[in-house]
Amino acid sequence: MSYVLVDHRESKSFVPSFLKELGIKVHFKYLEIGDYIISPEVAVERKTLPDFISSLFDGRLFAQIDNLASSYSSPFLIVEGDYKDLEEYIRNPKAVYGAIVSLLLNFKVNLINVLSEKETALVISSLLNQIPHKRSPSVKHSKKEAFFDQQVYVVSSLPRVGRIIAIRLLERFGSPRNIFLASTQELSTVKGLGVKRARTIRTLLDTQWNRYGNYFEKMSK
Repeated sequence: MSYVLVDHRESKSFVPSFLKELGIKVHFKYLEIGDYIISPEVAVERKTLPDFISSLFDGRLFAQIDNLASSYSSPFLIVEGDYKDLEEYIRNPKAVYGAIVSLLLNFKVNLINVLSEKETALVISSLLNQIPHKRSPSVKHSKKEAFFDQQVYVVSSLPRVGRIIAIRLLERFGSPRNIFLASTQELSTVKGLGVKRARTIRTLLDTQWNRYGNYFEKMSK
């Protein structure tokens, strides 16, 4: 029986069940890259249309596809949903089409649009049928993803900075070091920060550390 490796988070969808109905064995594993691994060369990232849009704007999409294309010679992105519904999720659908063109041109990913989880399973089944059965799927790990995730983690530890704003800061300044050296005014130009938050960050970074500061602060009250 043919089988695919499936990221454990995909157990919440019906795709694995549809694959089993098609006679395909499913092995759940924790996957750093991709959602469905078909062979050492072929891997699939699956996204619903809303997730595709949200991952585009929070910075996940291009990082995920970059890792996918760097690790597998035949990367596939399956987007579930009807593009005519884009305006329900985003005011300007042009940004989504721009992202699609960028993915196709810059990452050489094979993008397939389907309307349902069942169709996703049919696409994966068709891909599996094109792979010689000797070529068992294999898990690959991304050092690059871990490294850049560490940068996001470091920046997101700043006051009132979550993952989304951390990514915006990194995109704006290029590195954690540049962020830490940026002025209040420069920080405040990043969407979601503003002058008040920027000032809080700058105060934290500029204030001289005192091992006993918290103790003396309590004593003075």
